[in-house]
Amino acid sequence: MKNLGVLIVVLTLLSCLSSHSLADQPDLTWDHYYDQDMVTKALKEMHKAWPDLTELESLGKSAEGRDIWCLTVTNEITGKAETKPAMYVDGAIHGNEIQATEVCLYTAWTLLTKYGQWDRITELLDLASFYIIPTVNVDSRARFFTDPNSYNLGRSARIPYDDDGDGLFDEDPPNDLDGDGRILQMRIRDPHGRWKSHPDDPRVMVRIKPGEKGEWTRLYLEGIDDDGDGRINEDGAGYLDMNRNWGYQWQPRFVQGGSGDFPFSATNTRAVGDFLLQHQNIAFGFAFHNYGGMFLRGPGSKLSPPLPDADLAVFDYLGREGERTVPGYRYLVSMSDLYTTYGDFDEFLYQIFGSYAYVGELYMSAQAAYRGYREETNGKDGNLWSRRPKLVERQKFNDHLMMGEMFTEWHPFDHPTYGEIEIGGWREFSVRSSPGWMLPDMLHRNAMFVIWTASQLPRVEVEIIEVKGLGGNVFRVRARAINSGALPTLSTRAREKKLVREDLFTLEGDNLTVLSGGVLKNEFFDEVDAVEHRPWRIGTYISAFGIREVQWFVQGKGDFMVEFEGIRCGKSVITGKLN
Repeated sequence: MKNLGVLIVVLTLLSCLSSHSLADQPDLTWDHYYDQDMVTKALKEMHKAWPDLTELESLGKSAEGRDIWCLTVTNEITGKAETKPAMYVDGAIHGNEIQATEVCLYTAWTLLTKYGQWDRITELLDLASFYIIPTVNVDSRARFFTDPNSYNLGRSARIPYDDDGDGLFDEDPPNDLDGDGRILQMRIRDPHGRWKSHPDDPRVMVRIKPGEKGEWTRLYLEGIDDDGDGRINEDGAGYLDMNRNWGYQWQPRFVQGGSGDFPFSATNTRAVGDFLLQHQNIAFGFAFHNYGGMFLRGPGSKLSPPLPDADLAVFDYLGREGERTVPGYRYLVSMSDLYTTYGDFDEFLYQIFGSYAYVGELYMSAQAAYRGYREETNGKDGNLWSRRPKLVERQKFNDHLMMGEMFTEWHPFDHPTYGEIEIGGWREFSVRSSPGWMLPDMLHRNAMFVIWTASQLPRVEVEIIEVKGLGGNVFRVRARAINSGALPTLSTRAREKKLVREDLFTLEGDNLTVLSGGVLKNEFFDEVDAVEHRPWRIGTYISAFGIREVQWFVQGKGDFMVEFEGIRCGKSVITGKLN
């Protein structure tokens, strides 16, 4: 009767978790971008609406005093977040890569609104945890919405740095010369310049061919020589690239630009690094950026060792699913398919913690295509998703689908240094960021890849496969642990470098003595890899979609418990009896 009462209480609580009415849910929409105040409000509203499924904490303050929020999502009735295998998700470590934050918010919102409605998500939050940090670079992303900006500005941490070595800090940034609230491109007429207007669209400049007469010289982003040193825009805000500031294969600035003075010199990377140290149950991580439509894995440079075959198989299996879930996105290797990087996040998570990780590069410029089926000329399959439009075509997309709102027409300006110039170009919400009406599909597909990947975290179930009496109150007990996840309970990297303690397969019971134990290698020939000490506890792991069988010789009678427990796979328990 006591167990029945406990069951009723648990079922009642679970029913409460799934009974949130629409009136309780925050009114969040996904066809626009959320600035930093809106992000904070959305997180607080989600936590308020689902207090039984979420925890909201600040990991610390940024250089400018903003909170670095982390939302934990799981059903704690079925276990504390830290006792379950966990998925880590973050966004916008580069402040101008803004839609990464929206993917994080949308992922959390999907998990919460569909808990109790979609069986797979309900099961997932019962078994696993999500740690979601929507914005790592909170300062620069916040300023992207409030300051005059360009789509290529705002990547850096807001840490003053003397870029030009003159003893001053951040004293010569780009300037909004025409007062329109944007930082655009400058150009000047020059018959000896290297650029000319495109014959089909004078807004577009193209490089001249050898022997052709030039028309324009491209100058810099809008700006003047603020410090009087004869250069323009050479000492803007920062520069510290927080995705080159992590503590694996970090390199100084003369090797890796923007790396900072030392690893974790950025407040934000240090805060996130401390969080990772305290949450060793993270088995997989996504770090969202933009753009290009890619899921990237390491190695990032030749300094990193090649991936072990078993870990490579895991990356490949998941990455190919990502390509299916988000059509047009490519699963690639950072170093060989893109470029060399040092001190980046995904390598840090894998090499230092032994946790798998992808960088998700959101949005493809090909999605700004403006062409009909009969106008397809490039590509092997004629798939619009894989097509990168030329600038003239992008201007047609801007004209026909955005009514010209993505581009500022070239207009004259009297520059104090260059004289008569023109200012114009692509606005901040254009090249790297999709229009708001295109966001929902991108958010949903990427969030569902994250959620599907989380469904592949280690899932271990234990069963007793034999209890055999041998006489004299001695029994042979065999047990099996089955991992139904595509991720092993420990990566090869974690095991080989002993980055995390090994999993434990244990047998315990009152009035019992475990005489010996070990991994069962061949049940037919009684071949066992026996442990030397503490035979009731066998250190091991389980491969992806794998099993692990063990054997003990036990003396005594009565009830016993078999448990498989790992930092990244949680705990599974079964009981038996020696008669």
